[in-house]
Amino acid sequence: MELPHAPASTTAVPLRRALKLPRVGQIGCVVHDVDRAVAYYRETFGLGPWLMVEPRQSTCSVRGQPVEARLKFALAYSGRVQLELIQVLQGETLHTEALRESGEGLHHLGFFVPNLEKRLTVCRQRGIEILQQGTIKHLGLTIDYAYLDTVAIGGVLVELIQSRFGKLPIGMPSWLHRIVVALEKVRR
Repeated sequence: MELPHAPASTTAVPLRRALKLPRVGQIGCVVHDVDRAVAYYRETFGLGPWLMVEPRQSTCSVRGQPVEARLKFALAYSGRVQLELIQVLQGETLHTEALRESGEGLHHLGFFVPNLEKRLTVCRQRGIEILQQGTIKHLGLTIDYAYLDTVAIGGVLVELIQSRFGKLPIGMPSWLHRIVVALEKVRR
């Protein structure tokens, strides 16, 4: 199944300005086995520390329809950019579609934003479809995300990510990542 594309009249520069996108904060890849992929990236490129996250089953919406999905993902930094490896354990999401159609590899570019809903309103006004949207909760953090139909614009999905602790928007800088990794170790 081919992903639908944004209207051809939408161009990258006006979209970037309209959404007030910051620099790329995340590169997301879909994989069949997160543990195997983490071992590869650790051994080959020296990336780490890795935060392994396997939240309970949650509901997200895919093309406006509710979907029960369970994902396992791992996060690490290379400089200021977060690498996210995503494995689908259950459910039919954009990730499973990408794995089926293209195999493992690049899935999206992520941008950490302080007000997700404001940017989604701009997307709707410009006719850019929100393909998948959901919330992940882990260690007191709430991460709201939305994948935008931007394949026709730049050949890859764009993910908008809003991280908060309570109501405080916090982004996801590498220093916070290291704190969460340390908390996760203590919790085990």
